[in-house]
Amino acid sequence: MSPVMILLITKTMPQTKKGKKIMSAMTKQYGKEKAKNVYFGSIVKGKITGAEGKGGTGKLAKAKATYAKKHKPTRSQVAKSVKKTMGY
Repeated sequence: MSPVMILLITKTMPQTKKGKKIMSAMTKQYGKEKAKNVYFGSIVKGKITGAEGKGGTGKLAKAKATYAKKHKPTRSQVAKSVKKTMGY
């Protein structure tokens, strides 16, 4: 995600109490700019949930949809997963 995209998302995106807490911890660990990239990248990837506020029609929602579309499992991956689960 580009720094410009991150900046646009941070200006418009409401954060929950949980999101503010995570962002402050990441800022201490990574520094201000790197923390934004890691934080929003984690939200888009699905590693952090419940940290973004309500309003799922903005740039963050589009980024999540794009990520999900690009990282959709192939048929062979699904078949392997089913076989592994079923014990074949």
